[in-house]
This record gives sequence, C-alpha cells and structure tokens, in this order.
Amino acid sequence: MRKHIAVIIALVMAFSLCGCGSSKSLFPENTGNKQQTKTADSGSIKVGYLLSSDGDAPDTVARVQGIRKMQEETGIADDQIIIAESVKKADCEKKAAELVEKGCDIIFAENPNLESILEEAAKKYPDVQFCQEGGKLAKKSGLSNFHNYDTRIYEAYHVAGLVAGVKLNHLLDKGDISASECVIGFVAYDKTAKTTSCINAFYLGVERVCSQSSILVRYVGKRGVYDADGRAARQLIAAGVKMMAQYTYTTAVATVCAENDTPFIGNDVNLISTAPKDALTSVTSDWSKYYTYAVNKVLNGKEIAADWTAGYAEDAVVISQLNDEHVTDGTAAKAAELEKNLRAGNAKVFNTEKFTIDGSSLDTLATSNTNFKKYKKYIKNGNLQESMTQSKSIFDTFIDGITESTQDYLAEQSADSAESTTQSN
Repeated sequence: MRKHIAVIIALVMAFSLCGCGSSKSLFPENTGNKQQTKTADSGSIKVGYLLSSDGDAPDTVARVQGIRKMQEETGIADDQIIIAESVKKADCEKKAAELVEKGCDIIFAENPNLESILEEAAKKYPDVQFCQEGGKLAKKSGLSNFHNYDTRIYEAYHVAGLVAGVKLNHLLDKGDISASECVIGFVAYDKTAKTTSCINAFYLGVERVCSQSSILVRYVGKRGVYDADGRAARQLIAAGVKMMAQYTYTTAVATVCAENDTPFIGNDVNLISTAPKDALTSVTSDWSKYYTYAVNKVLNGKEIAADWTAGYAEDAVVISQLNDEHVTDGTAAKAAELEKNLRAGNAKVFNTEKFTIDGSSLDTLATSNTNFKKYKKYIKNGNLQESMTQSKSIFDTFIDGITESTQDYLAEQSADSAESTTQSN
C-alpha cells in the first residue's frame, strides 16, 4: 500500500519538537550531514519500507525520521519512497511483493519476527535487496541480497540508566524514598536477547551512581499493543516501583507514568509531550546511518554487508534531549561525559568486574559453567563485547539485581481495597 509520506512527516515533526523549549541542547538528535553524499544518479531508485505500526506510533516515527535524513544525504525524492505500515505476519509476504511490483530496488523491514518471510522474499526476488532490522539469518542464508542490521541501542540505555540513577539519588536525598524503595520498573515488549541486554546495560548505568537500586521487569508478550503495555506499567506501579523505563512500541507506559507522577525513561522518540513532568529522556537510534549506507551501496552498484551494527562511536545511538525542568542538576554533565567516553571507546558497558550472575563473575562462569561458555569468546579486556562484530545480541541472561515479575499486583491491590472497604463498613 502506497502511503502519503507527507502525513507521516507531519507526525514526525510533532515528535521531533518535543522538548524544543529546553534551555540546554546538550543532547540534540543526530541530524546528519546536510550536504548530499550521493555519487550516482538517484533519480530512478525506489526504496521500500515494511513498518510494524501506523504513522503515529513511536517506532514508525523514529524510522521515518531516519528516512528523511537518508533523503537529505542521497537526494532521493518523496515519490521514490514507498512505505507499508502496520505490517503483520499474515500480510508481510503480500506487502513485500507489492513493494517489489511497485519497483522497489531495496526494501527495509523493521520487525525481526517476520525475518523468515523476508528471507523467502529475497530468494524469490534476487534483483531486489532486502534488509532486516534486528535479524540473524542473513549470513547463514548465503543470499547476496539479504542483509541484517541493528544499532547498539544498549549503549544509549546505559547512559539513560545513569540519568535515572542520578534522579534516584535525588529522591533518596530528599527523603521521598528509602533505600529499600529504590526500585525501577522496566516494561519490555518480550523476552529476547536484545531486551535482556538493554535492561542489563540500563541497570549498570543506574549502578554507576546509585548502588542501592534494583530493577523489576514486566514482559508484555506482545509487540505494539497499547493496552497491554499500559497494564504492564500499572502492574509495576502497583508493585511499588518509584521510576519506570521501557522497551516497547507505544506511548502507553509514558501515559501511565504521567497519570501516576512517576519519573520515566522512554525509547524510540522523545516522549516529553506525553509525560511533560515525568519523562526524563529517551533512548533513540539514528536509523539514517544504515539507510544511507545501504541506499548508497545500491546507487553505486556495490555490495551491502551481510551484517551491520553501529553505536555511539558511529553516532548511530543517542539519548534524546533531557527534560531540563525535571532532571536533577548535574545530570547533563555526567551523561555528556559518559557519552563522550562511549564514543571514544573508553567506557565499558558490560565491565565484568561490575556485575555478577547468581553471585559469580561472568569471567568465572564462562570458563566453568556449560551454560555460560557461549560468552567466553566475547569477553575481552574485562568487557563483554556485545554486538561489536554482529548485529545480533548475545547477552540473554539477567545480572544480579534484576528480577522478572509475573505477580498480579493489580488483583492484590483490588483485593486489599475491597477488604479495607468491608472492614470500614
């Protein structure tokens, strides 16, 4: 289905302007080089996208931001971009075929759960390049027109964790919470190696400044379902968490946090407009880095790498602008310093001296425990090198201090409320 990209761009602008009234611009979104970098005729190429959500969802907005920046870099016009939205498993094959029929030379797919369908499309249409975000099958497939890519978004979660930790310390110092209440809730759309890795990185960022903290994780089990995301957030608030973070694809968690005056870390886009008093920052990827790379390869008749990954060093991830009115004084300087060190390669996100798993170091487990030997080849110089040579995440085990929650706190809260009402009568 051909989308009217101008409608989506208007939505992108609405999100992009979130927090623009801030006095500090220490963390601007990457805007890319405004000069054209094309070295071949871009007039005939068509670029297709298979996106999971509709035009107003944060994940779609983030990808369209990347598309627009890619256009600035390559000179590709709006009528050369074809976007299929709300792509599900049932219609992915059909929508991919429609993009091919419309003349797309390269197609990007967002949802890794649909990767096997995209792989089959690559086999069927060998003259079209297919690029799967968050995938893992491209290298093994042996197909020259099938590719995987992702950002090292866990690096941005690490910085966002530091922002959250500074806020927790502020709440502790004010006496608003006690050390035992220093719990952050984390809503994740599903249990995957990538979400686990990001939660670990986030927690280690918190621990840089707030050692009393812990994380309570709630999995939604669904991708991009607003009500389910919101219920997971309410469960965590009922459990007593004092702050929230997310790896989801809707604004539901931000909305629940705004309703409950709970400080919040978002993802994909700046969510200050959704939770003006509670959103501290968001972790974001600059998807234009890969889009521009891959499109330029097609324009120049060059081969696209089977696997691509980038992080702070390549300016592919960043935290969004801080909410100046509600982050703690000194946060900007601390976050900027950590980002600087990540870009330079001087900061270790998964420093194996800084965490344990079931009381043991990962160095020890990787050499003595069969279940952890898979990590051994990734540990170098005391750091687990996550997604440095491949886009697929590998850190699929929670570190100590992080607990998964399945308890129905809302039901318990309702029962307690009913009992209290009965006693008062």
